[in-house]
Amino acid sequence: MFNGVDHVVIAVKDLDAAIGRYETIYGTGVSDRSDAPAAGMAMAFFRFGDSYIELVSATGDAGPIAKRLAEQGEGVHLVAMKVDDIDATVAELREKGIRLVGDPGPGNPVKGQVFVHPSVTGGVLTQLVQR
Repeated sequence: MFNGVDHVVIAVKDLDAAIGRYETIYGTGVSDRSDAPAAGMAMAFFRFGDSYIELVSATGDAGPIAKRLAEQGEGVHLVAMKVDDIDATVAELREKGIRLVGDPGPGNPVKGQVFVHPSVTGGVLTQLVQR
């Protein structure tokens, strides 16, 4: 089922300023950057072996990161957990009555992203990741 942390996403207001802070903290430069214009966000990654920290910032007033920053401010947005078999994990969580986001329903393979709803985890959006 779960095999550890894949990555943590931290929402920040100013990506460049946050990169500078995290480079100082971690003692290393950002590994790479990318933009997701359709989602209205820009990202920077700090890679550590097979896991990473992802800083995300809104590039406009719309999108999930803009909404998160407006409602809750900066902070941990998401914890992504590694799983062996995402279909089996989703089925097991469904059987336990765990509220999921992106669940395709019984008998359907997972084709997108699936999350444990933050209402179940005390406010932390949890993504299931099979690599």
